[in-house]
Amino acid sequence: MKNEKHGIVLRQILLIISLFLIIAIISTFAINRTWHYFQTSQNRPKGPYFKEGIIRTIAETELTEAEITGTRNNAIVQAIRKVGASVVSISTVRVVSDPWFEFFYPFGDAKRKYYGLGSGFIIDNRGYIVTNCHVIEDADVITVTLTNGKHLDAEVIGLDKQSDIAVLKVEENSNYTIAELGDSSDLLVGEWVIAIGNPFGYLMKDSQPTVTVGVISATGRSFQKEGVRLNNLIQTDAAINPGNSGGPLVNCYGQVIGINTAIFSTTGGYQGVGFAIPINTAKKIITKLIEHGIVKEPWLGIDFQELTTEIVEYFGLKDIHGALVSDVVKGSPADKAGLLNGDIVTKIGDQDIKSSEDAIEKCRLLSAGENVAFRVFRKGEFRNILITVEDDDVANSADRVFGFIVQANTQKLAKKYKLSSYKTGVVIIQVRKNSPAYEAELEEGDLILRMAKVESDLFSEFSVSEDINNLNDFRRFISRVRKNQTIRIIFERKGELWRTNLKALEDG
Repeated sequence: MKNEKHGIVLRQILLIISLFLIIAIISTFAINRTWHYFQTSQNRPKGPYFKEGIIRTIAETELTEAEITGTRNNAIVQAIRKVGASVVSISTVRVVSDPWFEFFYPFGDAKRKYYGLGSGFIIDNRGYIVTNCHVIEDADVITVTLTNGKHLDAEVIGLDKQSDIAVLKVEENSNYTIAELGDSSDLLVGEWVIAIGNPFGYLMKDSQPTVTVGVISATGRSFQKEGVRLNNLIQTDAAINPGNSGGPLVNCYGQVIGINTAIFSTTGGYQGVGFAIPINTAKKIITKLIEHGIVKEPWLGIDFQELTTEIVEYFGLKDIHGALVSDVVKGSPADKAGLLNGDIVTKIGDQDIKSSEDAIEKCRLLSAGENVAFRVFRKGEFRNILITVEDDDVANSADRVFGFIVQANTQKLAKKYKLSSYKTGVVIIQVRKNSPAYEAELEEGDLILRMAKVESDLFSEFSVSEDINNLNDFRRFISRVRKNQTIRIIFERKGELWRTNLKALEDG
């Protein structure tokens, strides 16, 4: 009896030791992941991150256009020789668990693999590759194939769903062929362009990219794709097919002037209407993604509204095009500079503004510390207002502490994410992969309504939650957060309330 009791006690001790060991292993794994996230988000390399080509004059462009049909070894052939080897094929694998299969076949493999394909191009010897966000989004495995047939594992440096641009990284190599980035500010309708990529690549064993030639059909186009509206696109009739996404659109000098991103089609195949993201827009996105992993939006404090026909007629603005300023936040950079509600913004920097979406996109790409001239129409006259852009401290703090970015709730966001109200809360607009927010399963479109610091004593866990009605409430809460504190978030997702806990990476 005594020996039996002794054996029971010994087993209990061994069980307790085993539990402690398991907890220690899990904790170490979690700490390592968090430290890896912290390191990769903080220790970013310094620019420049891409090679820019020589800006050509109109006379030079016309001369080269004339040379295209002159010989077999024409400008197009030479352009392809210059840039072709920088183009890569990108294949992805996404692993998804199937709960129904798991329920009915508990001992089978409940995971399903989905394969994707796209293109990209190398912009730096450090191994940076540009592609479309939709090519690699949610992928668990990303493989890059060079034109020499070599396969490389790639990691995601950053992605931006709103612009449909992503940056990957493969191993560093001084022998890469680097794509030269051109200038998309003065493209000519009718100018020759070349689309390079890997269409229907799953049918082709050859790693050499496919080349199609056409012209620029139009500029400044808009296109709705997977719930995201892309603006200021280049339209081309160079054939773009599934698998071309992320590849370069090149001018006759072999300079990248766009990123192939979408086609308009009633059949799913090429019908003569393709779209590319202008490279001048992409350059700013690329830099932000490499430096921060996400596109950190600057702080201006302006809301825009579409300049409707009714407003134009009411104020007699027949020849005025732009975006109407609907709100200026008190104390914001725009307020300090003297921008007023009712101003019509017709130009930001050197870009003409034709709609509220133009204005929002241009403001999004500005950088903290930049002085930007806003050309506005007010009370019958034009004036220039110089605004000094500031960092969005809320977005920066949320990203640094939790790994997500928030934005004030608006009617547009509430409609986009199917939220019950636009009058309260802050909306998550981006979640960084492998961050605390990602591990807590927070998603783009979640509406944060309440937050609390989770504390505990010997007997229970408790928290005192605070309402998050706006960005100021969020700012006040996050400023009091300390490293390793557990934070409970109550949020709405598509009309339903949820809650989750996550741990702060550092002080707010």
